[in-house]
Amino acid sequence: MANRFSVASYSFHGLLAAGVMNLFHYFETVRYRYNLDTADIWNGMLASYEEEYLELVKQQMEEHGLQLVNLCCDGAHIWNQDEAQKAACDRRAQECLRAAELLGAQTVRIDLGIVEEEASDEQIERCAKVYDRYCQQAAAFGARLGPENHWGASTNVQVMRKLFQAVKAENFSMLLHLGNWRCTPGVDFSAGCAYDREFAPKAMHMHMHFEACQDAENQFPPLAQAGYSGCWGIESHKSVNEYNNVALQLAQAKRVLAPLLYKAQSK
Repeated sequence: MANRFSVASYSFHGLLAAGVMNLFHYFETVRYRYNLDTADIWNGMLASYEEEYLELVKQQMEEHGLQLVNLCCDGAHIWNQDEAQKAACDRRAQECLRAAELLGAQTVRIDLGIVEEEASDEQIERCAKVYDRYCQQAAAFGARLGPENHWGASTNVQVMRKLFQAVKAENFSMLLHLGNWRCTPGVDFSAGCAYDREFAPKAMHMHMHFEACQDAENQFPPLAQAGYSGCWGIESHKSVNEYNNVALQLAQAKRVLAPLLYKAQSK
């Protein structure tokens, strides 16, 4: 991929809530405001999972010269105690997988869903079986799939280590949300996070938040050196002044990473 940076559409959730941003405006924004050739779609911006709408989305991505590097799927998480919620999440996961295939997504994020800080062996085993099934579906159209260290037990390093051991699918991976190990004691961010470096080689995609971009010199080079090979994705959570916050984050990431990536590609 010529351009290894992306901006997650969630970065504009404030504008979306205000009614002044939709998915098609997002395509215009990343292509012409930020000069990217990537789309990084949060499913909260999908207006529908109907094929007619998704075909329009695909057409617009192609018209703007965009590749879908990630589809982030909320409401599709694996673990649910309630059977009705579990069925609803599986339906959403199937909708997202169909959308990912039609749109040519390279990676798909589906959350683990365990709200507690820990996970039992039974929970991990049951979730691993579902991930194996979803990964098989994703492999059919050449995508990688896995959770994000996003909320609950997925932010516990020990849980994620066990999950990677339990899932058998070769295309199982993760979306690395930098520094988001809230259920892991002793996290130190002074020179980047050791857990981020540990999981960087296993990561299919990445979300770099505002604070990480402010500390770009310390945060990003160790991840490249650790073997991260996916797209470097900007995600802003501020919900205000979003265009400028994203511009700052993207500039910081490019300033620090572009020379490293160029050097690596030249070898």
